[in-house]
Amino acid sequence: MEVAVANSVAEIPVKVSGGVERFRTAIVAAVLLLIAAVAIAATSVYQVQLGEVAVVVDPVFKSISRPVLGPAIAFKPPWAYVVKDYAGVEAIDMFFEPPRDYPAISALTRDGVLVEVDVTIRYRIVPDKFDVLVKYYPRLNYEEDFLVATARQVVREVISNYTLTDIIERREVVANHVETALAKRLKGDPIIGQCLDFLGINLRNIKLPDEVLAAINEKIAAQQRALKAEYERQATLIQANATAQRTLIEAEAQARALLTVARAQAESIELIANVTGVPSSEIASYYFYLEAVKEMAKSGRAIMVVSPGGTSPLIAVPGTGGG
Repeated sequence: MEVAVANSVAEIPVKVSGGVERFRTAIVAAVLLLIAAVAIAATSVYQVQLGEVAVVVDPVFKSISRPVLGPAIAFKPPWAYVVKDYAGVEAIDMFFEPPRDYPAISALTRDGVLVEVDVTIRYRIVPDKFDVLVKYYPRLNYEEDFLVATARQVVREVISNYTLTDIIERREVVANHVETALAKRLKGDPIIGQCLDFLGINLRNIKLPDEVLAAINEKIAAQQRALKAEYERQATLIQANATAQRTLIEAEAQARALLTVARAQAESIELIANVTGVPSSEIASYYFYLEAVKEMAKSGRAIMVVSPGGTSPLIAVPGTGGG
């Protein structure tokens, strides 16, 4: 009796409510929708940093959006992708020595000498034209494929018009020609000219071959030696002229002094002659006689001899003894 009751209880079916099942399905669907929304939002929102410009490229509708200049947060379709580039000032340095972006430009002069030209190009993207730039340069390879390539071509064309002597002696003219021609070629391109703003194109240096530099240095050294020799020659001439002038001045001064003394003596003799009535020639004879005695007396070895009857003293040869 008890066994029959137990079997009948075990066979009673249990029914689950349909509302609970629908609730579970709704929860799962909501979670899936939330995950999908997050995923869509993550792929639909993008950020543009300060100094950047961006466009959205839609491969489905084959379109490019208007540029967005950072800082900004913008939206796009989940299947589209973003292309960004730096919107500040850029510089392309083509130098002979590092640091550099690209090597210097090798160019042949008109007379066949190979020189190295250093060039710097400064530019920035025009933000409103970034969509045009991306359309024609989707990999953003405009710098290497156009700017650098064009710079090399223009520099080589310009340098080929000048000889090595022109480059050495007319460096400013050559540099101005290169800068003007390169600016004209870059700005004249229908795509790059409207998408990039060129701030400066400068030829910084022209490196000559080592053997040419050595020859120039030797020439400069020779010129310096020649200048030094010329300076020394001029200095010698100036010194010689100064010495000659000094000697001439001294001789002229001495002559003027003697002339002055002679005039004074003549005037004195003439005055005495007028006063005494003695002929001036006789007075002059006595005067010079006394002057001679005076000079001999200075030596301390003169012997004076006076004639017995006479009026005219005689001066003997200076004695040998001390006195």
